[in-house]
Amino acid sequence: MMLMVFIDIACSFQPGSGPSFAVFGNAETKSLIQQWKPNPVDVPSGDVMLPASTENMKRFVRARILLEENGTGCIAASIDGSLSVVVCKFGEHNQLLLPLWQPNTPVSEVFKSMRDWHTERLGHKTLTGAKLNDPDDQMAWAKAMGA
Repeated sequence: MMLMVFIDIACSFQPGSGPSFAVFGNAETKSLIQQWKPNPVDVPSGDVMLPASTENMKRFVRARILLEENGTGCIAASIDGSLSVVVCKFGEHNQLLLPLWQPNTPVSEVFKSMRDWHTERLGHKTLTGAKLNDPDDQMAWAKAMGA
């Protein structure tokens, strides 16, 4: 039953020419973030993770931990056929917690478009990046907000 609901939701999320956004609940977000789960390199000894995979693993594990809290989900962003996910805490203020970006994502532009989309669609709630931990994400959010 849950799978059918997820398929219906995912099918309604149709990427366009510009960024498009959708909100997903906790269970759907847990499924969406699986694409960031790094796979170890098959080598007999030494480091089994590439440097980028090590960072992805840290973000993936943190996302899984964050998704254990009630009221968490994500805002998914589709840009030119590439899907990025921002784990969020939904409530009186919708708080951006942890982005899982695809390589070469124009982060500030996506944050700005996301803020505009959120204001248009969910204007009764405030979208905030105050809980973003990564300094690069914080700077991109500040740039998107015009700071």
